[in-house]
Parts: sequence; structure tokens; C-alpha cells
Amino acid sequence: MVKISVLGGSKGCARAMVLQGLEEGKHEFKLLIRNSNKMEYTEEQKNKIDIIEGDALDTAAVRRTVQNTDVIVYSIGSAFDMKTRSMVSPALCHDTMNILIKVLEDLPENERPKRLVAVSTTGLEGMKEVPYLFRPLYHFLLHEPHQDKQKLEDLVEHENKSVRDWIIVRPSLLTNGKLVRNYKADVGISGYTISREDVGHFLLHQCLESTAWIHKKVVVTY
Repeated sequence: MVKISVLGGSKGCARAMVLQGLEEGKHEFKLLIRNSNKMEYTEEQKNKIDIIEGDALDTAAVRRTVQNTDVIVYSIGSAFDMKTRSMVSPALCHDTMNILIKVLEDLPENERPKRLVAVSTTGLEGMKEVPYLFRPLYHFLLHEPHQDKQKLEDLVEHENKSVRDWIIVRPSLLTNGKLVRNYKADVGISGYTISREDVGHFLLHQCLESTAWIHKKVVVTY
């Protein structure tokens, strides 16, 4: 039984991981949530997790969430305004990860998680993981979010000195499709899409205990 702290677990990939974990009876989950009334969870599901109300930009709230847990799953991302083609909260990934790293540095070693799993994206480092057909979309529409994700990865890989075991997960273009459990995961591969449910499955089954992806940027795609 692993104790997992989750930043960005109210929806998306991390929510899928938590719900699948609860269904399978695996692990203990502690979530940092800004407003528990807006969580996409049933009351029964909420009763099975430890909820910390607060903001990922609040050092004290982040500390309460991650201390005395084994693994951190970070899956924060800004909403995107299609009209202005810009992030609603610019630099959100950079700023929240920067706070998390400082919190981890200040925690006593016996209270500090031993692993950090960060959900990022494909489309970084020259877009070699993105099929040619999708590259114009990534370049023109997602340039700003990808800059923020690149800064997030740089912090995890180069500025994080406290948690030695880290994994960066790079999903392809995310969809709201069903859980199919039939996906590819490897470093440097290319693919079009992946459902949030299947990314959650990958996080739950391959990132929390397995050492296969330590210090790697693993792409998850169909």
C-alpha cells in the first residue's frame, strides 16, 4: 500500500488514476483541492480519500499535502482560452512546481516523498514525438502551454535535488475516451492521441512502484 499525494487530481489524468486506484482497492490517496465542492467525485469516493483544501501556489497547503507520503503525482495544467489562444493562468506549471520543489527541500528527510511523477506532454524538444500531421496544431495553438511544460520538466530534472527518483510522463494529445488498457509506453515514440483514462491506468500501474521509468521521459500513446 503506497501513500500517494496528488496535485491536480480534481480532474483529468490524475483523477482517472485515483478513481481506478480506489476501484481496485490500491493505495492511499491525499489530494490538494481548491474547492472540494467542485470535485468530479461522488461523496462515497470523497470519503475514501484524504482531501486538503488549498491552492498549489500556497506553500503551507502543498506541505500538508505531500509530507509523510511515498509518491507525489503532479498533474497540474492551466485551462486554455480558445478565443485568445492563450493560457488562463500563464506559467502555472512552472510556478507550482517551483513551490513544490522548495517545499520538498524544507521537509525533513523522514517526511519527504521518495518519488515524484510529473505529467507533462509531447511536443517538446523539437516535436520528435508528434506525428507530422499534428505538428502545425502543436506549433500554432499549443506553443505557450508547451513552453510552460518545458519549464516544468527542467525543474524536475535539473532543479529538484531532494527527490532522487523522478518520472516525467508525456501523454499524446489527450481525449475523453474510455479506458482500453491497450496503449504504448516508451521513450521517444510518436503517436496521435491517448485517453485520460489510459494515462491514469499507466500512472497507477507503472509509475508508483515500478522502477522501469525512473529518470525517464516516457511517452504514453496509442
